[in-house]
Amino acid sequence: MSIKTFLGLTVVGTLCLSCQSNSYQIDGFARNYNDGDTICMAEEPMQNGIITITLVENGKFSFSGETEDTILCRIFPKNAPDQDVSFFLEPDKITVELSSSPEDNRVSGTCINNQWQQLNDSISLLGKEAVNTVMLMARDSTAHLQRVKTIDSLHRRMSDCILNTARRNSDNVLGRYIRKNYKAPEFH
Repeated sequence: MSIKTFLGLTVVGTLCLSCQSNSYQIDGFARNYNDGDTICMAEEPMQNGIITITLVENGKFSFSGETEDTILCRIFPKNAPDQDVSFFLEPDKITVELSSSPEDNRVSGTCINNQWQQLNDSISLLGKEAVNTVMLMARDSTAHLQRVKTIDSLHRRMSDCILNTARRNSDNVLGRYIRKNYKAPEFH
C-alpha cells in the first residue's frame, strides 16, 4: 500500500468517524442474569417509555445508536425494573454493570458518567454509615445526642458531595441536572 493510499484511507476514516459524532455504544455486563433475559433502556423519568431493548448473551448486553443530546436514562431488566442503573446517555462509549443487587450496579466510560458514579458511591457510603448509626440508636439509647450529631454531620457531608459535584460540573449536563433537581436542606 502506498503512502498516498494510506493517507487517503486515513482521511476517509476520519471523515466517517466525524459524521458519527452523535453515536453511542453501551457495553453492558449482566451479573446474575441468564441468556435471553430482556434488558431495557428508558429515559428518566420514564415519560417517553422505553427507548430500546436488548437481550443478555453470554453475560453481556449492548446498545448502540445515536443521540443529539445528553439525557439521563436508566437500564434495567424487564422482569425487575427496580434493579436499575441510572446514567447519562451521550455520544461516546459507556460501560454499564447491571446486577441483581442494585448496590453493585455501576456506570463508567465518560467524564460525566464517571463523576455520576463517584457521586453515587459517596452518597451510598455515607448513607450506609447513617443507617448503621440509626441502628445503634435503636439498640442503645446511651450517647443518643452524640449519634444525632453524627447523623447530622453525615447528612451535611452528603449535601456537600452533591453541591461539590454540581460545582465541578457547572459547565455540563450533570451540573445542570443537580442544580435543577437538588434542593439543599437548611441545616440549623
